[in-house]
Amino acid sequence: MTKGELRRREEAVVAGFIERDGDKAFEHVQELIKVNANDGVLFRFRPPKEYEIDTLEAEQIFLCKPSTYEDSGDCEILYDIKDLCKYFMMEMKPDKYSKFSTMFDDAFYDKIMKKVKEKPAYEALREKIRDQALVGCFSEKYEEYMWDKYASKSEGICLVYNLYEVLLAAGEELKFYPVRYVDNRRSQKDIWFTSKEYNESDDYEPAHLKFLLSCLTKERIPYGKEAEWRFFHDFTALDKGENGKKIDFHVKPQAIIMGKNIDNNPAFRDRVQNYAVTKRIKLLKAQEIKK
Repeated sequence: MTKGELRRREEAVVAGFIERDGDKAFEHVQELIKVNANDGVLFRFRPPKEYEIDTLEAEQIFLCKPSTYEDSGDCEILYDIKDLCKYFMMEMKPDKYSKFSTMFDDAFYDKIMKKVKEKPAYEALREKIRDQALVGCFSEKYEEYMWDKYASKSEGICLVYNLYEVLLAAGEELKFYPVRYVDNRRSQKDIWFTSKEYNESDDYEPAHLKFLLSCLTKERIPYGKEAEWRFFHDFTALDKGENGKKIDFHVKPQAIIMGKNIDNNPAFRDRVQNYAVTKRIKLLKAQEIKK
């Protein structure tokens, strides 16, 4: 990924989620599409499961909990524990702790942070917040390893979408943004939750936008090569055991690429073919595509 694309992705998400300027964010997204976004083509690799065809036929998209991803750092919630400790002790209870302030050096806070992170309740809270938004992923890139990773070793399919159509389909219920890529996500301080968010109890939006920004922040290595875009659906209640939810999505794929090993699942293959014929969608074979 070029420095220019990294910058444009950064500008889009910062405008949308830090500066809270939707118009400016949209301008950056348009620039990104014009300059970098693979001529407006997006790919969505899917496994060979018949529920994938059920979802397409119903004109829906499945968005899932981030905790189901194999990358444990995806949408990971990060707290500035040192800042929060200082706030709770020195600002909320100064009478009790101010006389000990000279003892509160870096070593003290490091010890506190270590103990907090060892608490099961702390991890449970982070995981609960992490799953407050459901996510659906698209990529500008079409690579062989993505067939292996996301489409069950080429037994599944790759849905080809028009980026502009997907963007316009977001509406009010969904947010659709490019992922920004950073060198070290855990050191990215603009996604750390601090005492500032704790003090803004009368205005929840900044904290929520920071949460969404954290879900759009991934490590440049190894994930930058996927040039990902994401759908978000906020505050979705799920039943116990559910990993996601189907959301209305009235965008038809421009084409469907069948994996080179799709014949291993003939029932799935036949449903893909029937769906493509019924909806008049171009059907392609991966082995016939030249990059």
